[in-house]
Amino acid sequence: MQYFVVVGLIAVFIAIYMGAMYLNSKVAIPESCKEAYLEAQTCESCASKSGRSSCSFNDALEFMKEVKL
Repeated sequence: MQYFVVVGLIAVFIAIYMGAMYLNSKVAIPESCKEAYLEAQTCESCASKSGRSSCSFNDALEFMKEVKL
């Protein structure tokens, strides 16, 4: 019986997580953040090899700090 309770709780947490992800995907990006969002989607600093990219992760973080909501 104890295993059913544990499995039930895990299933509830997974369902809540999946529901939150589904609802989050339905929310539109605010107009004030759209440019920063699109730039972040095309950033390849994490995929760069040996740091040869023109954009570094720190530069991207600094840019995101400058974006005002």
